[in-house]
Amino acid sequence: MHVVIIGGGIAGLSTAWFLNEQGVEVTVVDKSDLQDNTSHGNAGLLALSHFIPLAAPGTLGKGIRWMFNSRSPFSIRPHLDPMVIQWGLRFQQASNREHEERSAVPMKELLFFNKKILQDWQKSLDFQLECNGCAMYYRSAKAEKEELEIAEKAEALGYKISRLSQSEIQTMEPHFKPDVLGAILYEDDAHLYPNALMQGLLTTLKSRGVRILTESTVQSFEKSEGKIRSVCLASGEELHADVFVLAAGAWSPALAKLAGERMFLMPGKGYSMTMPTEGRQMNYPCILVEDKVAITPWANRIRIGNTMEIGPINSRIYKGRVQGMLESVTRYLPEMGNYPAYQSMLNLAHSKEANPPGIWLGFRPVSHDGLPYIGWAKQTKNLLINTGHGMLGISMGAGSGKLIAEMALGQTKSLDTAVFDPKR
Repeated sequence: MHVVIIGGGIAGLSTAWFLNEQGVEVTVVDKSDLQDNTSHGNAGLLALSHFIPLAAPGTLGKGIRWMFNSRSPFSIRPHLDPMVIQWGLRFQQASNREHEERSAVPMKELLFFNKKILQDWQKSLDFQLECNGCAMYYRSAKAEKEELEIAEKAEALGYKISRLSQSEIQTMEPHFKPDVLGAILYEDDAHLYPNALMQGLLTTLKSRGVRILTESTVQSFEKSEGKIRSVCLASGEELHADVFVLAAGAWSPALAKLAGERMFLMPGKGYSMTMPTEGRQMNYPCILVEDKVAITPWANRIRIGNTMEIGPINSRIYKGRVQGMLESVTRYLPEMGNYPAYQSMLNLAHSKEANPPGIWLGFRPVSHDGLPYIGWAKQTKNLLINTGHGMLGISMGAGSGKLIAEMALGQTKSLDTAVFDPKR
């Protein structure tokens, strides 16, 4: 059996891992050099706490209200592209309480399944998984009420939760002394350095004989009788296979169209910055709730990330969003304002340079209902879809990779994937 996987992010490489373990011949194709894709630049959080899909009551309204605020953490950029309009209509239809409640258990199961896989991978790959939770910091009574309601839902699902006072938080983070009203600590959450994970996967797969084709653009698919027979690359090479897997993240809709499929998925642009903490260690990753900013600590450095701009792919850095993200950090962590590395990054965000070095951007694949697409394509018998993880690529990609491998091999699936079916 031969499987061609299009996309070399966490979803694609994880699929390759599990297929290769079963003795399948695997070829991975990616248009980049696999050194700096979205799976590398994200916050590195295993956000098991994010069991509520992005398409939830109130999300679309916030996106529209923040549309004209250049510093807002979430926005939907106005565009006359019919795909943007159709995606928006479907997202609005999905943003209801029934969808949220129906999705909670499957999301939780996939998140925990993914974590278990990464814990197993630690034994053979060179990365460190820190399992000490993630704190949701809030500064207002309104945010406190909302976070406590989510925490109650999480506890009902079996999550381990701690409700923290301001004094408890300052004891947890003596170097940063968060200026917050309180926090919810999700003890099941974890974090890692995504660059190390991705490099470990890539190196190991190559050593096992998986063929990795980088800087290779898919030009077309050859199809007959409802099946893909081969994928044609811009280099002129044709790749024949029994099964094809589309795991190309935000670029998946254009590739799906080449294969005769339709996918309601939009890119969600996000930014991150990594800086030294100058000998002062942050002990817990955190999310600044009102400003939707994530901060992840590693040895002597942190990564500040997030924001979500829904709209067509472009490589422009909207520095207002970066400025807003950085300025929100000192509202919650005033001590950060005294760090030269932080001030340097803030100056960079205010510079006149169009795309300042040190500010990373990437595109998350955001599905029409906030759930990943995991399963067989609608029109093509031998095409599997593994994308649409949104901000949860590291949190779900290894798990969805194993599920896709099981489907390709006709095995019993580890989890029920009905809510993630691309045909939905």
